[in-house]
Amino acid sequence: MQAFFTDLLQNFTGEHFLRGVCGKYHYQDTDYQSLLETAEHMLPLMEEQACWNHRLFELPGEQERSSEKYTEAAITLGEGLDRLQEEYAGKGLLSECYMVETLASELLLQAYGAYNRQVAEKTDYHVARYHFPGSEEAYPLSMLPKLLERLEMPVFCNEAFCMAPKKSVAFIAELTAEETVRCPGICVGCKGPAGRNCPNRMEESQQLSRLIADMTDLPLSYGYSRIFGRRQGG
Repeated sequence: MQAFFTDLLQNFTGEHFLRGVCGKYHYQDTDYQSLLETAEHMLPLMEEQACWNHRLFELPGEQERSSEKYTEAAITLGEGLDRLQEEYAGKGLLSECYMVETLASELLLQAYGAYNRQVAEKTDYHVARYHFPGSEEAYPLSMLPKLLERLEMPVFCNEAFCMAPKKSVAFIAELTAEETVRCPGICVGCKGPAGRNCPNRMEESQQLSRLIADMTDLPLSYGYSRIFGRRQGG
């Protein structure tokens, strides 16, 4: 298990990162100070708990294909962010609660690029593409518990395969020694050679939809529940 990427945390409360979040998630200039304060609350929690790990392996029958390897990996920002969101939600601070979601999501997106750089620096390979449990027949969601167990990370999943802490990702990275095949990361607006046909491309609308879906896991008041589309029990 390794500490989270230092350079990303160092830039987390910087203006360049925060202005990028403002633009992508359509915050106004008047929101900047609140975004900064939220990031400052998040940072010490992540400095203490955020981490990642990976494990190199080969697919059965592919030992002869020396130009290709695989890693299974997980990255987490730690349970402190889940508690912070719950605290904000309990106080009715839904704007700050959503800010945690957007800031954490953007940091995790940047972590893929940092992971790519780590692989390239420490091995003779680089990342060609990513595979996610549940996204392809060859990588069923049922593989997730064993993957997390092998990595010995402070990340777990329940019977519905929902990970905790929530600000965590798990994936299989396909590695290659071919210089012409490179994946720059999972990111909106990626300028990689595959362009819009890249299987790892994530559109902004899909990302925002996922953020709203994540928000509905929080204990909201009736009014906010209506805003986020959750039905009240009873």
